Amino acid sequence: MDYDIERRRNMHPVELHCWHFMSYPYLPEDFDEKYDTGWVTVPNKLWDREKTDGLYQEYIDQLAYGEELGFDGLVLNEHHQNIYGLMPSPNIIAAALTQRTSTAKIVVLGNLLPLHLNPLRVAEEYAMIDSITSGRLIAGFAVGGGPEAYNYQVSSPKARRQFWESIDLIIRAWTDDGPFEHEGKFYPLRYVNIWPKPRQTPHPPVWIPGALSSETMQEVAKRGFDYFLSSRTHGAATRMAREGFAKVLAEHDDHYHPFRFGVLISVYVAETDEQARQESEEGIWYFLRNCLKGHLRRTGRTLTFGAGVPSQSVNSWKNYLKNSVPGSEMLGDALDWEDLDSKASIIVGSPDTVREKLWNLIEEAQIGRFLIQFHFGNMKPELARKSMKLFAEHVAPTLRKDSADLFAKQFPQLEAYPVSGAAE
Repeated sequence: MDYDIERRRNMHPVELHCWHFMSYPYLPEDFDEKYDTGWVTVPNKLWDREKTDGLYQEYIDQLAYGEELGFDGLVLNEHHQNIYGLMPSPNIIAAALTQRTSTAKIVVLGNLLPLHLNPLRVAEEYAMIDSITSGRLIAGFAVGGGPEAYNYQVSSPKARRQFWESIDLIIRAWTDDGPFEHEGKFYPLRYVNIWPKPRQTPHPPVWIPGALSSETMQEVAKRGFDYFLSSRTHGAATRMAREGFAKVLAEHDDHYHPFRFGVLISVYVAETDEQARQESEEGIWYFLRNCLKGHLRRTGRTLTFGAGVPSQSVNSWKNYLKNSVPGSEMLGDALDWEDLDSKASIIVGSPDTVREKLWNLIEEAQIGRFLIQFHFGNMKPELARKSMKLFAEHVAPTLRKDSADLFAKQFPQLEAYPVSGAAE
């Protein structure tokens, strides 16, 4: 009995993180008819100062509620000039969460480094968050997608080159004693000597998102970081991405296990499948039709993808052309619930339905981290909270137990891997 208890303590269940995109919920009903995109050029005259009074507080409350329910982490990300995500500075929301939480990881996924004048500023802010939370920060870094090439007038090829120098400088600033000189191509600095240093040693965990770029996987593996698949469509493609990353890790004399890889998944849970669709319909279709217009939807003006935007190597572009059909349907093109289900992006249903679909993904792709979106578009706060609670009480326990058993059998080396998270 004592052995069984000790074994269970050392087991590693799937990590379940609560992700909030903080969409703009007050668009006019005729938005889709009148406006050609929800990104970059969407007129900011649509921002309603009166209705949005308290909006950020509500979104922060929902994330803090995620900790109450036992989610392992609370996920934030950075977007600019759009209705999809109202976090141009996720570090500000992270700072607010430091005062509302005490156990959950704060996952910033991530700061868009080429948009910052000097990466030391990010190193300092992340170190502050990690210190305030006694070591609960997960540090995410991203190069930025297509929109930033337009709204911040950033050259995508240059941004990609800046990105890895920025990360290496930040890691060195966290781990090496200063002052020291950094002789970088983009950031030549005479004195690097940040105060404070982060609480975690040697530094906070680093997660890097990528969209199947082999170069990103190579750079992540080279540095020993963890990879997040930046995709809203799952299934066989997710398994193939995991297999690709595992192969790259092996090339660097490293080994794959489920906690080297994470995915975004969107979920709504209600008592029955029918009730889940009824309750989530308005919020989900607002999100698909409006927030994805000009991004993951063929209808509208696209300002997130174009020639050289975002920057890709020749090999990555060849792989894209080989595995994709230009002009094919995207998530925002879903016509009805059946069409949406076929895209394996947004899981809507009873606890049993949601649990089964997530379990299939765990088994097929050997994924150890789910970053879960519960709020969609203009969804009422009480519905998002209800879904979170039902998930935490009726989906999460079985997923955690069964995944811990599965991972222990498939990846015995995890026994030496430190257990972390609110579900510990």
